[in-house]
Amino acid sequence: MDELVCIGKIINFFGIKGELKVLSDFDKKDKAFKVGMHVLINNEEFVISSIRKHKNYILMTINNMYDINLITKYIGYNIYVKMSDLNLKENEYLLEELINSKVMDDGVLLGEVIDIINSSNCSYVKVLYNKKEYLIPLVDAYIKSFDKSKKILNTINAKDLII
Repeated sequence: MDELVCIGKIINFFGIKGELKVLSDFDKKDKAFKVGMHVLINNEEFVISSIRKHKNYILMTINNMYDINLITKYIGYNIYVKMSDLNLKENEYLLEELINSKVMDDGVLLGEVIDIINSSNCSYVKVLYNKKEYLIPLVDAYIKSFDKSKKILNTINAKDLII
């Protein structure tokens, strides 16, 4: 079976025309939230009919349901897509794939990724090494590559971030 990925949570409705108000910190929103994408909500499959952004939220309609009475039962549920439907390129990966990967810098083990932290301007990986935690920004100045098959995050100059 194709792996499911959580792309957001329905937190409310918006207006009376059946728009779902979605909160999402998914890092590939442009690939997941688009018209025609198949999504899974409460084990039911739907197709996104319309999509737009409003403040920090995503507003979407599903299966052309333009009636508030048809969609309120989905409030509180997560939205999932199949990993294969995201059509990621060979060198693309989801941030959640970094969790539990080894962090290497010029052949030196710097620890293991234990969490992803998203902020307004940048995402960070939280790394655990010798019972100490530190953050590495997910920017080109520190991240060289990620080997999905070996679960190794290769970094540059990240050892300078260890306190």
